[in-house]
Amino acid sequence: MNFQVANKNEDLLIKNHVSNNSSELSEIFNEDVNIAIWKRHLNNQLINASNYIINENPDLQFSELVKYNDVDKILFNNLGQNENTLYLVKDISRVVKLFCDLFSINKVWLRLDAIESPMCPRFHVDNLKCRLVSTYKGPATQWLPHNLVNRDKLGHGNNGMPDEESGLFLKETDIKELNTGDVALLKGDGWKNNQGKGLVHRSPHKVGDYKRLYMTIDFIDLYLRIFKNHKNES
Repeated sequence: MNFQVANKNEDLLIKNHVSNNSSELSEIFNEDVNIAIWKRHLNNQLINASNYIINENPDLQFSELVKYNDVDKILFNNLGQNENTLYLVKDISRVVKLFCDLFSINKVWLRLDAIESPMCPRFHVDNLKCRLVSTYKGPATQWLPHNLVNRDKLGHGNNGMPDEESGLFLKETDIKELNTGDVALLKGDGWKNNQGKGLVHRSPHKVGDYKRLYMTIDFIDLYLRIFKNHKNES
């Protein structure tokens, strides 16, 4: 197979940054980083809270624009305020504040979903600046290192073939996967001067029990752009 990856030599320098320290998520601002990962393990209180939310709300689809100092109140209104939800709501609130502080903003598009099948089963790149993702329960996001991707095989370039057969990557071990609890910033093609370098990722593939509790945090301009497009189509 003729496998070609990055087109320019400098593209080969694009890498990931992994740390046990949340402050190092700021590495996403480096031009040569397209994913910054804060490795962390969920404590029993967060695990129990996540299980409770999924059991009580198996069809949960929370999606709202929120200010960081209103997160607790809004989530309690949607999830209920009790000992079972307290730890999860407080943790989400901290992560939202972290995102806001990092990008000097005070409002985000927050989503929290209970998922039973892959939302985005194919590898792809998002046309946005940056997205924060974290999985509180179940398998977490899969991604491919930049230097191991043949981007010509994304989208229609796969010619109708599965990702594993299209030539998008060479071997299964090329696929990396976040752990449950990890917090990651995924840089997209919409980041300034990052066209063609956005992180290639997908929903996790797993046989058997797929129950996930998945959080995403986006800039509000993405929400407004999507809403505007839907309005124009209607």
